[in-house]
Amino acid sequence: MVTSKNLTQPIWADAHVHIYDCYDLEQFLNAALKNFNTTAQNSGYSQAETALLFLTETSKDHYFQKLIQSIQSDGNSNLMLKDWSFLGTQENCSVYAKHSTGQGIFIFAGRQVVTVEDLEVLALLTAEEFSDRLPIETTIQQVVSKGSIPLIPWGFGKWMGERGTIISRLLEQKESLPLFLGDNGGRPTFWSQPVYFKQAKERGLKILPGTDPLPFASESWRPGSFGFAIQGTIDFNKPAQSIKEILLDPNTQLQCYGTLETPLRFIRNQIAMQLVKRMRKKG
Repeated sequence: MVTSKNLTQPIWADAHVHIYDCYDLEQFLNAALKNFNTTAQNSGYSQAETALLFLTETSKDHYFQKLIQSIQSDGNSNLMLKDWSFLGTQENCSVYAKHSTGQGIFIFAGRQVVTVEDLEVLALLTAEEFSDRLPIETTIQQVVSKGSIPLIPWGFGKWMGERGTIISRLLEQKESLPLFLGDNGGRPTFWSQPVYFKQAKERGLKILPGTDPLPFASESWRPGSFGFAIQGTIDFNKPAQSIKEILLDPNTQLQCYGTLETPLRFIRNQIAMQLVKRMRKKG
């Protein structure tokens, strides 16, 4: 079990993360810690004392459950990693990955839900499951009813035309449901910031950036490299509840960090993803 301590300090977070089976878990965690530390050092800190990864798994992916199942009754992990161990918390949606140096990263469960409009809704900070192919308003309401935070992430070509109109309508609704938009480290440098980000900010809604790494082994270095920083207090036994309260606080200020994708890498990744989709259809 994680030792309880409450600290008001900078918190570094990546709000859109996947752990794919093609990743080496040790390399993935090493890269994330390195990225968080680099960002913290660029901001004048010696290291990232509190770092967070928000998993956003599809209905076919359950890597977070592997982490939970690896934790034994004494609160420690039986995963045989060289420099990392996993500790349980008092929540079913959070674990603490601890490095041999003493540093660590909180990893939160979450889902990536596809709506009938072919938009995505991320359900953050939850171990609950959600059904795909429902209307986006219904999906958001279900996510909120389960105590989760709904986030609509930017995706290549997904916020255009009729679907863009849907995003705009959601942002203008007077209902007081919490809603976030998500920027994506895979957005290319030549792609201007979506107009809906400005609309969201005018409505007092927050933009949570994340890396959204792709299912290629070469992408395992990206987590933690694109995200946001906030100030707050984390209860190390109930970190998901703590970060939820911080994010829902209208007075919380976010500082985004990281660089967007280069045009060449963006084009290469898009071609690779199309090949992956075709292989999946054939399978």
